[in-house]
Amino acid sequence: MKKLSIILGLAVFAMVTLFSCKDESGDYVDQLYTKNQKEAAIKACLKASADTAVSHLCVLDGFYMYDDMAYRIDYSALQSSLFDTLENHGYGDLVDSLILRTNRVAESCGSQIASAFAEAITGLEILDCDYLIDNDDDAITNYFKVYKADDLKAAFQTPVSIRMNLFGVNTLWNDMVLIYMQYTPLTLNFDIQNYVVNTMFDDLIQEMRLEEANIRHNIEHRTETMELLGK
Repeated sequence: MKKLSIILGLAVFAMVTLFSCKDESGDYVDQLYTKNQKEAAIKACLKASADTAVSHLCVLDGFYMYDDMAYRIDYSALQSSLFDTLENHGYGDLVDSLILRTNRVAESCGSQIASAFAEAITGLEILDCDYLIDNDDDAITNYFKVYKADDLKAAFQTPVSIRMNLFGVNTLWNDMVLIYMQYTPLTLNFDIQNYVVNTMFDDLIQEMRLEEANIRHNIEHRTETMELLGK
């Protein structure tokens, strides 16, 4: 009987220890979820973040006005050269038109951008799931950016090129450069299409970072697949 009491006591102690000790190391999560479940959570997070970014920015007034114009493509790199020269000689309306048309280009690429993100996410190789899950609030998005930036920017080129012609951006740009050359001998070396693509990409990635943080901290932004990302 005494031996039985000792065994029962040890069993109770083990159960109390198991359910009362808080796991600070993350080992419990590592054991609870399989590698496939972790990868699924990471890719679901990326898909939700990309969809949110596209729905915020690739709509009318998305890049141009969304979030207090934080994502407006304004050609800041040209403020001290082309734009200042044109505005000083009475061509400020051309500057305003270029900015508006360019943002309309970015806003109208939603379906192609969403498809590019979906393909990139599907093909993403995840090397260390635990690091991405346990790290900073934007760790997953930053990893995605490092490994898929070139592919995504390449995929953006065609829809952006088509719409730059459709919205008259290229014609307007050429007219502005010709006017600029009348007033200054300085050479303007600027790839307008790559600038638009790079700016669009950076803005979309920033929105993805914000949504990843929401997913990690707000249960309303998580699906069941992403539950292990909760903080």
